[in-house]
Amino acid sequence: MIARSHGLKAWLIQRLSAVYMATYLIIVFVWLAAAPPQDYPHWKDFIAAPAMSVASLLFFGMLLLHAWVGMRDIVMDYVHPYAQRLAILVLVAGGLVAMAAWALQVIAGTW
Repeated sequence: MIARSHGLKAWLIQRLSAVYMATYLIIVFVWLAAAPPQDYPHWKDFIAAPAMSVASLLFFGMLLLHAWVGMRDIVMDYVHPYAQRLAILVLVAGGLVAMAAWALQVIAGTW
C-alpha cells in the first residue's frame, strides 16, 4: 500500500509541476511578446515586480522538484547497488540545492 501511494505522489508531483511550468512559460512568452523589455533597467523592473518574482521563484522550485522526482526515479530503477544509488542521489540532491541557491540569489538580487 505504501509503495502505491508513493508512486501516485511522485506521478502527481510530476504532472502538477509540469502544468505550472507550462502555464508560467506561456504567460511569460505572451507577456514578453506583447511588451518586450528594451534594455536592462526595463528587464530588471519586469523581473523585480512582486508577482513576477514570486511566480519565478515558484517556477524554479517546481523545476527543481520536477527534476528531483525524475532523477530519483531513474536512479532507483537503474542503479541497484545501494551505496552507488545513495552516492548518486546525494550528488543529484546537492546539485539541485546549489541550483536552488543560485536561482534564489538571482531572483532576490533583483529586489
